[in-house]
Amino acid sequence: MYALAVALSMSACTSHHSSASNPLNAQLAPFVRTRNQAIALVTSAKRSFDAQSINQLMLSYTDLEEKANAYSGFLVESANVDSFDPAKNDSYAEQLRQAINAFNVSYATLSRSAPTPPRAANSWLDASWVPAFAHSAQSYWQQHHDTLASSPQMVATVTKQIKSQTLYPNFEDIATESVRPQQ
Repeated sequence: MYALAVALSMSACTSHHSSASNPLNAQLAPFVRTRNQAIALVTSAKRSFDAQSINQLMLSYTDLEEKANAYSGFLVESANVDSFDPAKNDSYAEQLRQAINAFNVSYATLSRSAPTPPRAANSWLDASWVPAFAHSAQSYWQQHHDTLASSPQMVATVTKQIKSQTLYPNFEDIATESVRPQQ
């Protein structure tokens, strides 16, 4: 969020919003990495866990999905209403951090009892980025919130980018192909 103002001013100068050099992409990168890694872990689990373990993992992933999407929604709402509530920011960030840690515990526990070890390269989601992200979002919002108010088109572009890069898919929509042979 703190990069919103920078991204907005840069987006006025360029039409290449999806480039890797876009400041908003850089600021959202921890969200994106964590989401993509969570999806990879669920995909791996769906291919190696038994049905009961998959159902247990679904519960912790769903909590993670809800907390991440709530935080993402807060960021989008902040851009749309031209305000930023520091207490809400801290609350959403803490809830996300806790959900990431709970997912890690669940995945590790279920992995130990899996009939086939999961093939995920890194089976631990990093939650250390969340507090720094929350703090930076608040600081930069306070410095640059006027930029958002300058253009509804900028707000629309930024909110679309936040949504596309941070929203988690539903558990059921991950690895939808048949993953376990029928015996």
